[in-house]
Amino acid sequence: MKIRRVEFLRSAVTREDFPSDHLPEVAFAGRSNVGKSSLLNTLWGRRGMARTSSTPGRTRTINFYLLEGAYYFVDLPGYGFAKVPLKMR
Repeated sequence: MKIRRVEFLRSAVTREDFPSDHLPEVAFAGRSNVGKSSLLNTLWGRRGMARTSSTPGRTRTINFYLLEGAYYFVDLPGYGFAKVPLKMR
């Protein structure tokens, strides 16, 4: 399947921030710094659409991307190691 149209919709911190249109979602979950965001960029054929970092734990929100106006890819924060101050953990 060739993905022609993808757009960043929003970042969510609480359930109230989630999209309310009930479209199907494909969620990408995994440990910190395994390449979830990089995988999304590769699937879409677009560098930089999903922000990436070599530092673990940079994705801290749930990011929704609308594909073809029909469904969402959801980039979830990694679990496990995060290089953040102890107070934020």
